[in-house]
Amino acid sequence: MINIKNVDRKEVNFSERIYIIEIIKGLFVTARHFFRNVTNIKGVPTIRYPEERRPLQGAGLERSRHRLKKRPDGKPKCVACYMCATACPAYCIYIEAGEYPDDPIEKYPERFDIDLSRCVFCGLCVEACPEDAIAMDTGIIPGGFYERYKKMTLTKEDLLMELEEEPKSFIGASGRLWAEWLEVKQRTEGRGERTEDNKG
Repeated sequence: MINIKNVDRKEVNFSERIYIIEIIKGLFVTARHFFRNVTNIKGVPTIRYPEERRPLQGAGLERSRHRLKKRPDGKPKCVACYMCATACPAYCIYIEAGEYPDDPIEKYPERFDIDLSRCVFCGLCVEACPEDAIAMDTGIIPGGFYERYKKMTLTKEDLLMELEEEPKSFIGASGRLWAEWLEVKQRTEGRGERTEDNKG
């Protein structure tokens, strides 16, 4: 059985029924906010974006424009494994793989495009990458009328960048192997031993 609850409605008087006084009350609130903001411009919380930008805080620093990291030798850390494109819920990442002529085992992205008009800045591409090759820590927030019509598809050349404070990253499978190989090479060269690469 359904219980029914009777609610006593408030009696509406004549002035409330014709809404004129209620409209005047609403206009008074709007006028009060307007004149308070006009007389105290510095106290207005609105910023004049994009001329003024508020510094990003917290998780906002991890959800800015994408970038592809580089190895110490300048090559992209990305190995074109398609993990980021597979994890992307908006299908905004397009990758074409290529092979290095001197290393047919490892691949690299010949083309790596991100369509910002479709990207939802969820960060799943960063989490999915096994090489730690993609990041969203540039601090650049794309948007606005001018930027929207200027460039909404980022190419590999647009994405490849290093931050000034960032140390050379060896995180990721191939980066870790490269770092281990470099460490062994430096140790053996310091002792005067010959590695497989410099035997001749």
